[in-house]
Amino acid sequence: MKIKLNQLDVLLEVAAQGSIGKAARALHLTQPAISKTIQEMETEIGMPILQRSSRGVTLNEYGQVLLRHARDIDRSLHQARDEIDNLLGKAMRQLRVGFTSAASYGPFCTTMSQYQTRYPGVKLTAMEGRPHQILDALANQKLDMAVMTSASGTPIGTFYHETLYALSNTIIAGEHHPVTHTTTLKSLMQFPWLDWDEPGEHSILGQVFRRYNLPLPPTIVHCSSPWIMARMMEQAPIVSMWTSVRLRFPGYEKNLRPLTLKEVLPATSVNIVCPSPGRLSTAGTTFMEMLRINSRDWLQDSDALEMVARI
Repeated sequence: MKIKLNQLDVLLEVAAQGSIGKAARALHLTQPAISKTIQEMETEIGMPILQRSSRGVTLNEYGQVLLRHARDIDRSLHQARDEIDNLLGKAMRQLRVGFTSAASYGPFCTTMSQYQTRYPGVKLTAMEGRPHQILDALANQKLDMAVMTSASGTPIGTFYHETLYALSNTIIAGEHHPVTHTTTLKSLMQFPWLDWDEPGEHSILGQVFRRYNLPLPPTIVHCSSPWIMARMMEQAPIVSMWTSVRLRFPGYEKNLRPLTLKEVLPATSVNIVCPSPGRLSTAGTTFMEMLRINSRDWLQDSDALEMVARI
C-alpha cells in the first residue's frame, strides 16, 4: 500500500475526535480535505474504513487495523527523531510546562510520567495555575508551553493553540445539598456559589450566566483550590461548576454529587498552548508529540467516553 504519512496523521485524528469536522479544526485543514484524504486511503486499500452515523464517525474493522499500524509508525518516527537529534548533538536540557488542574487528568499525567522516564536528563518543571496565570507566564517567558482549559470557542490571545479534546461541565454540590431534583440556573441563584476565577473573560461561570441572560448570583466565593471547594460544599449548601474529570480526582466523588440541570452547559476545551511551535526546543516538541499520541489513545478508552463532550 502507498499510504502517505500525512494520511496517517488524518486517520489518527479522525479516530481520536470521532468527527470529520473536529479533525479538520485540530489539523487546521478543511473538511473536504479530510474527506478526500480518507477516500484516498479507502481507494488504496480497496475497502471502506469509516462508519458514519448521526453521532459522528468511527473506524470499522478495516480502519481499526490501519489505525493500529498507524500508531506503531507514529511512535517509530518519534523514536527516529530522537536518535537523529542525539547524533546531531541537540541536547534537551529543560522544559517548563504550565497546566490547569482540569487539564491534568489522563493524558497529561501519562505524558509527564513517560517523559520523565524516557528523558531523565531533562530538567522538567510543571506549574499549576489558572488560565490567566498560565498565559501571563507564557507571555513573560517563564513557561515554554502549557496544557490548559478554556471555554470552547473562546480565543486564547495571540498564542498558538490546538484543541486536544473537550470536557463536559456539570453543577456540583455536597451530598446533603437540599436540591435533589432537576433544577435551573435561576433557581440555584439563591445559594452561594464557588467560582474558579473572578468575573471576566476567563470566568466560564460568568459566560454561562450571560448565555442565559441571567445576572451573576449575588454571593460568589472565588477559589482556585478544588480541595477547599470540596470541603466548603460538604459543609454548606454551596454549588459550583466543575468539568467532568474533577469528580475522578481522589477524595471528591464520595462527598460530592452532580445536580441535574435543565440548561445545557458549554464544554471546556483542553488545549496545547505555546508562543510558537517553531520556536519550541526539541524538549518541547517531543513533549507535545507524546501528549498528542496519549490524548488520541485516551479518547478511545471507555474512561474518556463519560467525560468527553462532542462539540
